[in-house]
Amino acid sequence: MKIAVLHNLRFGGARRRLAEQVRRFDLPYVEITTSFADPVSDRPVVVPLDQRAESRHQLLRPPARYRDLTALAEVWQEMGDLAHRMGADVIYANPCSVNKSAVAILPRHLPVVRYCDEPRRVDYEPGLGQATRGSTRRLYAALYARQRALDRVGVGEAVTVLTNSRFTAASIQRAYGRAAVVTPCGVPDDMIDSPVGNRPLSHLLSVGSLIPTKGHELVVRAAARSGLSLPVVVVAPRSWAPEERRLREVAVTEGVQLKIVVGVSDRDLRRLYRGAVATMYLAQREPLGLVSLESQACGTPVIVADEGGLPETVRDGITGFCVPRDPQAAAYALAALAVPETRARMACAAREWASGWRWQVSADQVQEHLVEAWPRRAATRGGGPQLRRAETLPPAGAGPVAAWDVVLPRQASSSQAPVEGAVAIGQGSGAWDIDLTEGSSAQEEWAQEEWAR
Repeated sequence: MKIAVLHNLRFGGARRRLAEQVRRFDLPYVEITTSFADPVSDRPVVVPLDQRAESRHQLLRPPARYRDLTALAEVWQEMGDLAHRMGADVIYANPCSVNKSAVAILPRHLPVVRYCDEPRRVDYEPGLGQATRGSTRRLYAALYARQRALDRVGVGEAVTVLTNSRFTAASIQRAYGRAAVVTPCGVPDDMIDSPVGNRPLSHLLSVGSLIPTKGHELVVRAAARSGLSLPVVVVAPRSWAPEERRLREVAVTEGVQLKIVVGVSDRDLRRLYRGAVATMYLAQREPLGLVSLESQACGTPVIVADEGGLPETVRDGITGFCVPRDPQAAAYALAALAVPETRARMACAAREWASGWRWQVSADQVQEHLVEAWPRRAATRGGGPQLRRAETLPPAGAGPVAAWDVVLPRQASSSQAPVEGAVAIGQGSGAWDIDLTEGSSAQEEWAQEEWAR
């Protein structure tokens, strides 16, 4: 059985989850992604995705946003068609960082197993839908409706929906009327298997994107109220100047020493986990919380928000604490961890608890669902409007116009650095033309080479 892994994910927990899963697959797979995304394998097939709205002047953005959404929908259908032409037996569909959830693939006779890390929150969480500016809400009304339709059809077309926590499964049921199977996530083996050893504890740690909902501000304010005089280290995947500036202003006001570190290596992240008195993860309605699990695997107790999927990652009072998203409540938990005996006991329990969260178990369960889906006929399920397929690829047998260029040397897109090992799919790019029309000998040979890797 051959798996086509489709995604449009950039940095973050969902991409990390997918990368850890596919690297442990026993079954042959090919990654099909876009030039917008960060690949998860050594030799992805990259389909160009051109998104222009953000580079336009504010007055020119509305038509560009509509155009970008049309391009996004066509690229996802293109990836599904490519999976079919390459001889895949099943599609493992993952989220889209642009649409903030699923995008319809409308697959040709291929079953789809979809991993939904969370529903499209702006559509289903109270208050978020009203966050859009009133002056543009009517202007973008049709765009928002189309985004929601793409998401609903994308979830509805799957024969099986997988997710990361009981909290997210319940959210999916409310949002889409679909049952989702909880497939546990994990932590990297080297975090669990490497010795912790004795090390000085020097800081409080907060890990996550530089956005207000991740709760970094709450960590700074809790540190100030704890009376422990500990510096706070914030680790983020990417920089964002407005949030960095805001956090530094809060730290100055509260009298807390703050260090913001961007884009650390896995090795440095482990070092920061192990040198922390506690990792504090006070995110708002987080679907699960890999940070919490990774910290515990490194022998560091956690203080997490008592909402979303985070409570599922902790044994409250044993491996860490679940607290309201309130600085004073978090400060009380910090004070408890300041007692050496309490922290030492929790550190041992945390490491033992996290050792049960293995990515190999997650990958095996995903593969089981893919195997189960293989003989089943893909069918669109669930609510939401049906979308008319946009035929973005030429039909088989259409002659030279149906040829695809597989471009070597490796170029993903002019908008981002080349991906080592990537095969870029596009038209008219040059270097090496291979006919990927259905049934062509070149298509079959190339696909067989990919599956044999």
